[in-house]
Amino acid sequence: MRNAHGYRTWLCLVGLTLWTLTAGGQVMQLTQWDLPATNASPYGIALAPDGKVYFTEFNLNRIGQLDPVANEIRERQVGEGPAGLVLGDTGAVYFTLSQENALELLVFIGGGAKWSLPTPGAWPEVLVAAPTGPGKVNLWLNERNSSKIARFAPAQVFVTLPLILSPPQPITPIVTEISPTITSVSPELYPGNPLLPPPIALLVPATNGPFTEWQSMITDCYLERVAVAPDGRVWFTQGVAPISVLDPETNTALVYGIPGGTSALGIVVGPDGKVWFTDTLRPAIGVLDPATADVRLWPIPDGRQPFALALDAEGNVWFTDREADAVGCLSPARSEIALYGLPAGTHPLFLALDEAGSVWFTAERGNFVGKLSIVPVLGPPPTLPTAGAFQFLSYGLSQIGNRASGTVTFLYDGSAGLPVWISTEVLRSGVALPGFVAPPVRIDGAGAGTAAITVEYRGTTPTTSDEVRFFVSLSPGGPALAEQRISFSTTWTP
Repeated sequence: MRNAHGYRTWLCLVGLTLWTLTAGGQVMQLTQWDLPATNASPYGIALAPDGKVYFTEFNLNRIGQLDPVANEIRERQVGEGPAGLVLGDTGAVYFTLSQENALELLVFIGGGAKWSLPTPGAWPEVLVAAPTGPGKVNLWLNERNSSKIARFAPAQVFVTLPLILSPPQPITPIVTEISPTITSVSPELYPGNPLLPPPIALLVPATNGPFTEWQSMITDCYLERVAVAPDGRVWFTQGVAPISVLDPETNTALVYGIPGGTSALGIVVGPDGKVWFTDTLRPAIGVLDPATADVRLWPIPDGRQPFALALDAEGNVWFTDREADAVGCLSPARSEIALYGLPAGTHPLFLALDEAGSVWFTAERGNFVGKLSIVPVLGPPPTLPTAGAFQFLSYGLSQIGNRASGTVTFLYDGSAGLPVWISTEVLRSGVALPGFVAPPVRIDGAGAGTAAITVEYRGTTPTTSDEVRFFVSLSPGGPALAEQRISFSTTWTP
């Protein structure tokens, strides 16, 4: 039984600390860069260290490069059906060509190389970098139509190096704000039996040039996605079939059953070895614990087709729901799901998480590359403790990891003396927390002004806060002449 889904399957992160803000109803800012040509069908996505964003355009056979600072897009023409991609050396992009049955390398300002897959009509899609392997380059990919896993491991790579500079196309981004819908969701537990080890199979590899292929023991289901675990093993999904894992050192595969009525698509492995996946039938986000074979499923409220997923440093699971036009975040610890609704007809596909706390994704039908980022927390209109000479007019603060930054706008008539100092404290239950460093800001003149606020957590273990207190005094940290507190429930990580 081949599992025809009725859609093309596309490609399957960075310490994000967004969840604690999201759980409190944090507004996100959606920035979208519309692609120059219509019906490009943006597909895979990868983030470069220099801040540029690379993506594939499946319908137009192009690789795109977005510079989100300059708001420019450059494009290069490639083979047919570019899908999954990963970044190699500086300026190099490896990607699958689903319709051409090949893997291609492109130096974005130069030449490239191309390799055909050994199995005809395999339809390669997902491309994942491997931590180790036998070649100069080591990548894993799925062969969807042939139900195979493949490793691409060339001993050396030759490319032509002409200088090719694509003209930039200016793109004016569209910026909107989105509030989440947050729902408590009880997970459904399907216990395994640790006394019964999962079935094991020997998968005999076949090597042809730089490709080594392993045929799945389940040949009547599409091989949908692959994910490489920290131990080097390769997990893969096959829809309603069990989730399996290949050990390329021993050429053996273990098979883990999934609950009835489940169809696994996207897959990613956490640092603890647990395997997270999207279930397109319930729909739900699931996790498999290989040590016990337990499976837990969190149903997605109004979900339709959870497509791809990624884990942040806090253990939260970010995902796209293609048919529901949404990006979501599951907090397993809270059993809560926050959903950010996108414009109708967006159809988000793959996503990537950056170190600044943003979620990048491709919008297949919306024909854009999008970014969701935190909107700084803005307090309500201030109320002065007493009618006084100093007024907090507005304030904003956003936090990622162990740092927060923002501004305080004030009005001071100078009657209490000069200079004065604005200080910041991080609180929990009304008590200032230790381990935080927030340099006081000196104010030397009367009138309106804006002070830049920075806070850094230097503790050795994560801690949580529920408020931030701004106060003004005649000496750094001295008795407060006026203060303002804002709700700020978040987790700070070292």
